[in-house]
Amino acid sequence: MKNIFKGYYKLTDDEFKALWENAIFVFDTNVLLNLYRYQSSTRDSLFAVIERLAERVWIPYHVGLEFQRNRLKVIAAQHKRYSEVQKIVTSSIASLQSELDGLQLKKRHSHIDPDKLIQGIEKTKNEFLSELGVLEEQSISVSSHDAIRERIDKLFSGKIGSAPTSQDEMEDLFKEAEIRYKNAIPPGFEDSKKDDTNPDDFTYGGITYKRKYGDLIVWKQLISYVSSESIKDIIFVTDDTKSDWWRFIDSNGRKNVGVRPELTDELYREARVERFYAYSTEGFLNYANEQLGAEVTEEAIEEVREISVSRRRIVTDHRSFRHLALSAEKAVHQWLESSFSELEENRRGFPDFVGYQDKHKYGFEVMLIREPRMMIHRLRDLIHRAYYILNEEGFFEVALIFVVMDEHQISEMMRFVKRRSIEMAGNIRIIVGKVDVDEEENYAYDFIPYDEVHLSNGM
Repeated sequence: MKNIFKGYYKLTDDEFKALWENAIFVFDTNVLLNLYRYQSSTRDSLFAVIERLAERVWIPYHVGLEFQRNRLKVIAAQHKRYSEVQKIVTSSIASLQSELDGLQLKKRHSHIDPDKLIQGIEKTKNEFLSELGVLEEQSISVSSHDAIRERIDKLFSGKIGSAPTSQDEMEDLFKEAEIRYKNAIPPGFEDSKKDDTNPDDFTYGGITYKRKYGDLIVWKQLISYVSSESIKDIIFVTDDTKSDWWRFIDSNGRKNVGVRPELTDELYREARVERFYAYSTEGFLNYANEQLGAEVTEEAIEEVREISVSRRRIVTDHRSFRHLALSAEKAVHQWLESSFSELEENRRGFPDFVGYQDKHKYGFEVMLIREPRMMIHRLRDLIHRAYYILNEEGFFEVALIFVVMDEHQISEMMRFVKRRSIEMAGNIRIIVGKVDVDEEENYAYDFIPYDEVHLSNGM
């Protein structure tokens, strides 16, 4: 069995040992870009581990290209944090001053004098903003010297794969990609759901690429390289969390049980690789401690973990959130299509979608949630609206679908729903699920329902 279905089997301890002793370490674009997001101590720790493996590191050509194309966007986003922090600090203290002034304490209270407090806070604010300004001047900006890229250049000098030789080579890959994505063959098929309004094509080095096929291009270049070099051991490090790279199983929550077995199988078949394993950066550093004695601190690993989680949560302004919410609606629509042969968008408003099945009409209202607490004033109103259309517009059932971006919010959202919901007669369901988010492109995909409440059953 194991020799036939190797993708479904974990490596033994001896195989892991051999893997770490002999493997070529291949890094995805997101690992390189995240180096700009870490604090300097964490970044240095990751660099130190990669540099320790310097003779055995490699990146596909497309990883290098995507890094160069996205580097300035990441730098700009990080640099923007300085002005955002300055704005938050300044406005918060101004608000405090205004609220204290509104109490008119000097006129109405003989003992409370807030001047000393305000003066102390003002002094601390000025010191903090002064230090922040120094840090901003020292940080990498879009026009400054980039010491991080310089270090990456040195590390991967002579260790980057070959560029595509012709447009025909790319076109053949695009044709294969269409078939693979249609049949959900990993990696990259989740990227077929990207918002059509985003530019898809770009050209570099005389070759035109389709952005949505980026993951597959990376994968194919990896297979080509290890096959031509007869490499038998591969470790792939990526911070991509999509289900077209990883296999997820529902077991008291969604669990990542490892890289997709189809990928392992394809490497074995196409390149005769003997041992393959994939890690997130967090997992890579943990195993580097175990296998290499790297001594990466728990604080550094914790920051890597937090950056990974926070990247899935970040939504900046209202316009960005609206864009993300629309893509979340599309993800839910795709999920509903598997259950309804007739499903239409409701252009009149509530609910977002209407489905028909067995002569019954079903309504679905979709909401992307930043934080469960933000629903405190809306949930009861939404239930009343659902109850109204059940009685007045002939719906058989109405479902309120709450979409979160982090699975840690699921249980919190369910507790909130069960505590705040009101019992009403009628078929009203509340479904809580999660979408994965592409942070660079700010779109949601792959809705997965986790739990639900039937208000008609009594809670």
